[in-house]
Amino acid sequence: MAPTSRCTLAILLLLALAYIASAAVAPTATAGPKCKNAFPQRPLCKFVDSLATRIIPTLDGTKPLTIGAYQIYQKFHRDLPATKQYAYGTSQKTASYPGPTIVAKVGIDTTVTWENHLLDNTHMFTVDPTIMMGVKLPTKGIPIVVHRHGGSQQSLYDGHPLAWLNQYGEKGPTYATNVYKYVNDEASTVWYHDHMAGMTRLNVVAGLAGLYIITDPKVESKYTWLPPASRTVPLAIADRLFFANGSVNYPNVGIVPNVHPNWIPEYLGDTNMVNGVVWPYLKVRPAMYRFKMLGAANARFYNLQFVCAQRGDYPNFVPPLKGQVLDMVIIASDGGYMAKPVYKKSLLLVPGARQDVLVDFSNLPATCKDVILQNTAAAPFPAGVTADRDTGLVMRFVLTNRKRFPAPKLPSSISYLPPINYKNIQKVRWHRLIEQMDPKTNLPIRITIDNLGFMDPVTDFPKQGTNELWHIINLSADAHPFHIHLVDHRPVARRPFDVVAFQAGKCSFTKKKLPTCWTGPRVVVDPSEDGWKDTTPAYPGQVLTLWLGWKDNNGKPLKFDASVGPGYVYHCHMLDHEDNDMMRPFKVVK
Repeated sequence: MAPTSRCTLAILLLLALAYIASAAVAPTATAGPKCKNAFPQRPLCKFVDSLATRIIPTLDGTKPLTIGAYQIYQKFHRDLPATKQYAYGTSQKTASYPGPTIVAKVGIDTTVTWENHLLDNTHMFTVDPTIMMGVKLPTKGIPIVVHRHGGSQQSLYDGHPLAWLNQYGEKGPTYATNVYKYVNDEASTVWYHDHMAGMTRLNVVAGLAGLYIITDPKVESKYTWLPPASRTVPLAIADRLFFANGSVNYPNVGIVPNVHPNWIPEYLGDTNMVNGVVWPYLKVRPAMYRFKMLGAANARFYNLQFVCAQRGDYPNFVPPLKGQVLDMVIIASDGGYMAKPVYKKSLLLVPGARQDVLVDFSNLPATCKDVILQNTAAAPFPAGVTADRDTGLVMRFVLTNRKRFPAPKLPSSISYLPPINYKNIQKVRWHRLIEQMDPKTNLPIRITIDNLGFMDPVTDFPKQGTNELWHIINLSADAHPFHIHLVDHRPVARRPFDVVAFQAGKCSFTKKKLPTCWTGPRVVVDPSEDGWKDTTPAYPGQVLTLWLGWKDNNGKPLKFDASVGPGYVYHCHMLDHEDNDMMRPFKVVK
């Protein structure tokens, strides 16, 4: 349990005050909290720890693996003592945050035995038993269950939120096995993390997350333009709050404590870290690099830019920096390679999503000695607190004077992306994202999909092999990264609507007898989203439309029977939302 401190109390006060101050400009009557994301803590110097010193172990996914959750102590910054973490590894000695990177190959299944070796009888953070209504937690020990996020696997191995196992051998009601079998059918960057019902946010901040990379040597050997392994760098980007003693601060007083004693709507840190290193730097050659980015934060959205900075500006970098903005070339997203390269000056990285980008450091002006990865996203996104000199800086790239490697010519196309078949839609679903407010404080106390929680009966029964359209109606003031298990989806479009009229029942999207709720034209998604996704942001006051087929990305039947097992879930990937009932089950049928 984190120690109670004036810092913790200050966070909650700022959460409440920031929300109240923003209520007048909130777009709907169910506006979400506007949380203050920074508060005074122990001063930490930026860019003093090298990312290269954080060696993340890699594991061969073509062989059977055994990975456990262990209690370790790990340093996040030069000036912070080592602090307790729960972390994945093949042993306590090798465990770390992020956990070991599993490297798998297309066509070869991966088998992982997941074990729980945690020592604490009670969690290192405060567990709120009042959220996720109906879920019964064990009376002792730390329950965990692993979800391979972005993978397509039978629900027995999907990490169902109630399929938990604690260190005493106690098991959740949907537990079947701790030996998980993973199908690897598409070259992509996925990841694994804890998925325990009502505790995911705590277990992930405690350290239970790692990368899982699926390679396809037959295809990728033809991509001669890709940077070599020495210039391919994973970037797991997250935020944290720290106490002066180095321990991670997870607030233990709820925003409405008489309803939920310990739950807060968004965990937003004032300190960014990459691969478990606080504000790191990385020395780079004058060459093209490949960065496999993971949005590993609980709630923070990152709008990322690579910006040239004068070395004399350091350490007084104050975002947004005004230097030259480098191109990012998106070559892959959640579910695999894009149809063609997409060039962007800025890139939105949402919690749970991945972006695979190329950045060319080979042809920068002589005045560009440093490149800063900066963040310009407000938190909560999109209308919260503006990023500042702490939350607006992510990491620093130091350019060396080594031999220059001219950037290769990039192809005009990368992979085949089949056109969406709108003529063969078997089911259209409409889902509402709803924030329930406390009537006394007008602060959030529960966040749901369709006013239903995780433990309410299943209402979605998709049929294997069919195609569907999902319309996600966002009635809140926050953007929500919408994540669907089992299959990837294709983002189609967004369209604004009249939230107040819709909530009052005075308009409709489908009934001709009522006025339309639409207030503007349908906008096709940006090219950076035009690919296979598993996590897509639904913006406030808009309807997000997704196309998905209950089959693999090539339109072929899944390699397993998806109707077997406890079923799957879809949810918001802001983990504080997910844990307070913004998650719904679904059951695939034949």
